[in-house]
Amino acid sequence: MLTLIFYALIGGVVSLIGGLLIVWKSKSTLKIITPLVSFAAGAFMGVSFFDILPEALAGVKESHYIFAWLLGGYFCFFVMERFIMRYFHRHKLEGEGHNDHTESLPVLVVVGDSLHNFLDGIVIALSFVANPALGLTTALAVAAHEIPQEIGDFVILLDRGWSKAKIILVNIASSLLTVAGAVIGYYAAQLFAAWLPFLLAAVAGIFLYIAASDLIPEIHHRAGHKQVYGIILSFLFGMISIAYLVSLAH
Repeated sequence: MLTLIFYALIGGVVSLIGGLLIVWKSKSTLKIITPLVSFAAGAFMGVSFFDILPEALAGVKESHYIFAWLLGGYFCFFVMERFIMRYFHRHKLEGEGHNDHTESLPVLVVVGDSLHNFLDGIVIALSFVANPALGLTTALAVAAHEIPQEIGDFVILLDRGWSKAKIILVNIASSLLTVAGAVIGYYAAQLFAAWLPFLLAAVAGIFLYIAASDLIPEIHHRAGHKQVYGIILSFLFGMISIAYLVSLAH
């Protein structure tokens, strides 16, 4: 069990390296925040289509249900954001509607990333149960392809005005859910093996919602008619970085 917990820590905490660099260079980061938000959107799209969704589809015979869960995850976060905007935030002054739209973004990002980390822990546990050596390989693969997404998380929270300490503490707590997922997955391997593809599909839908419904409109609002090529290239780099790291992991 201690070995599994160590592997889970590798998968969860090591992925924070890129994000910590973003916070360390926060003044420089804020100067190029719009391309970095574009990178984050591309990373969320990439991790959904190149990593999570293929993994979910590989675990089932009938893909129809996977796409239903994908849509379900998307819809649940749409509902969550509407309730957050309606009941958990103070009303803004007239003319600040755009801020209303993005004020719930940190909550969505943290919740979505936490669910993803928890499921990563389960994946590591299932691999470990099958073969301890495979558990280590899986943990390293998880850490590698999580780095671009974690950079995106840090950028979004930094842009929303969160302090460095708060960003670091929240992301460490979120990453430790990988350990919780590994422990639970170890003792309930058969149960989670059956449900894991559908839960992964829901997380893919969550990340698609964050990218398409929150980040991309925010990019258009910030950039306007400027930074056309920088925005496009940053978005593309976010997707390509995920695709490349996933290809190395496999």
